[in-house]
Amino acid sequence: MRTPTDATGQAGATVALLNSGADFVMADLYTLTLSGGLVLRWSGAAIPISFNGATWGLGPVLERGKISHKIGVEVSTLDVTVSANAGDLINGVHLIPFVRGNGLDGATFRLDRAFLPDWSSPVTGIVNDFSGRVTSIKNISRSEFELTVSSWTVLLNVNMGPDLFQTQCLNTLYDANCAVSKAALAVSGAVSATGAVSSFNTNLTAADGRYSQGQIVFTSGANAGLSRAVKSYAQVGGVVSLVLPLPYAPAVGDGFTIYPGCDLTMATCSTKFANLANFRGQPFVPTAETIA
Repeated sequence: MRTPTDATGQAGATVALLNSGADFVMADLYTLTLSGGLVLRWSGAAIPISFNGATWGLGPVLERGKISHKIGVEVSTLDVTVSANAGDLINGVHLIPFVRGNGLDGATFRLDRAFLPDWSSPVTGIVNDFSGRVTSIKNISRSEFELTVSSWTVLLNVNMGPDLFQTQCLNTLYDANCAVSKAALAVSGAVSATGAVSSFNTNLTAADGRYSQGQIVFTSGANAGLSRAVKSYAQVGGVVSLVLPLPYAPAVGDGFTIYPGCDLTMATCSTKFANLANFRGQPFVPTAETIA
């Protein structure tokens, strides 16, 4: 059994409750974190549950299946059916259309179980039952959908070695090996004209390509809390085009934070980021040739 945590950060009170022989009640706590950082907490009980400064409120009805545990490093999964009513909104948008618009792309999911002496008492402690990434959404209807959460071992499903000889940099922009500060290059902006879910005008004035292959995170409006990869950026009109569409077209005044992108070439590393010392590509490796 996973080690429980009580309100003091220790397991003593929870273990004592479980070993006391007295009656107690349990509640599932669901935490969904969107790709842009917005955290949604829903209680699986008939009342809101608070613990250590966080509150899981009443929201959609979630029915979870059994957790499939695998031996070794195989990926464990959890299936959850989510039933929403008219009052279940994310940033003012109904949950079902939000999901249909790929709003849960890149989201993470955590299932905890809370233990209480009774429904009128504070939570004694919680135990984490499962956590991972949302890897599948299916059977979306007018009022419900099913999602599959895969454990973190799903990140090991990469069929290649850690390093390859290639002309482009092996680093991921802003990671520890790259060492470029993401926060230092963040720029705040706003949508300047009503656009589409994949392309819109902004008040940005940087040179062409500054934010191409970068990231945008919405801070207000119907898409608040969501992030998307930037396909391209043009200075004229501050046009931002996205790789994947948003659930809803941004409205004039919707705020966002945008970050420059990198095409992983030596030239970009040097001129755009002044970071050539951390470049990990091999641009001078001869290209493959065929002898006729």
